[in-house]
Amino acid sequence: MKRVATSRGEEQAETSSNADAAFAGDAAVGEGRMAYWRPAADLAPFVSGYHFYEVDPPRARYHLDVFQPAWFSLRVLLTSRTDWHVRVGKGRKVRVPDLSLFGPSSAVTWSQSTAGQVVGAGLTPLGWLRLTRVLAVDWADRVGDPGPIFGPGLDEFASEIRRVSPDEAPALFHAFLAPLLSRPQRSEDRVAAMTNALLDPSVQSVHELAKRVMATERTIERLASRAFGFAPKFLLRRSRFLRSLHAIFATGRGDGALAIDPGYTDYSHFVREAHAFLGMAPRRFLAIGAPMLTRSLILRKAQLGAPAQALLDGPARTASDIIHQTTS
Repeated sequence: MKRVATSRGEEQAETSSNADAAFAGDAAVGEGRMAYWRPAADLAPFVSGYHFYEVDPPRARYHLDVFQPAWFSLRVLLTSRTDWHVRVGKGRKVRVPDLSLFGPSSAVTWSQSTAGQVVGAGLTPLGWLRLTRVLAVDWADRVGDPGPIFGPGLDEFASEIRRVSPDEAPALFHAFLAPLLSRPQRSEDRVAAMTNALLDPSVQSVHELAKRVMATERTIERLASRAFGFAPKFLLRRSRFLRSLHAIFATGRGDGALAIDPGYTDYSHFVREAHAFLGMAPRRFLAIGAPMLTRSLILRKAQLGAPAQALLDGPARTASDIIHQTTS
């Protein structure tokens, strides 16, 4: 595995009262590091990438940040004394265990932690389909124990990954995940096609999504529950919103109305969606200054191909393409 990038940022002042509202406590934004690595070609349809985050707020204070709406992530805390809590959207605050599975999220995830390091692997809907028979919807907006999903080898894997440097984590993730993701499943063609269709701005309705997948609307509802975690209509909304939000990021703070997806009736429609996904207006969110989020947008785009896990280019469209891609 090849390490592709790192980023380091200096301490800066917290600028958002909303972040303070997300968690009560003595907040700070400290120095942090992050890195992303691409998966090997054989796992690329199933693993979106590997990541490393480190935060270092002043002692007895918390680092506040935010994660974008995303698919699945297996994460291992490298620092056992880290006190890490998250809250998805307006949900309840939960403690992140030392070994954790983050399910697909319907809104931003607010993060509060003491100093610490974490490594992780992102999983695509196709990866989830191969990994387990558990419905993705059962893990929607959930953070918890990954043991029942990943099996008895998980603890040994976590112990091993804590003994090496973060640079060596991708190779260990690959060795652990490859056998778990080696069993082809029914409906892979359709899950792959649906992943690609969700990224296409021309697909604006469930009817159009079903046509693209070449399945009935009822079938894609079942696929969405099985591999994606949310109803098809919501998945289209989430993709449309993320495309628009990142278009505004990319164009700066000019006329946001010119950057948003054409599926919105007007800019006020987009703002209403922002309140659903972000809990606030888009401009206010952009002004938060969450340091890890801000740098990850640039680093993800440069190294993994998209500024958000949920916007990463989809896998091969057919099962035969996937087999060819993973064996060639």
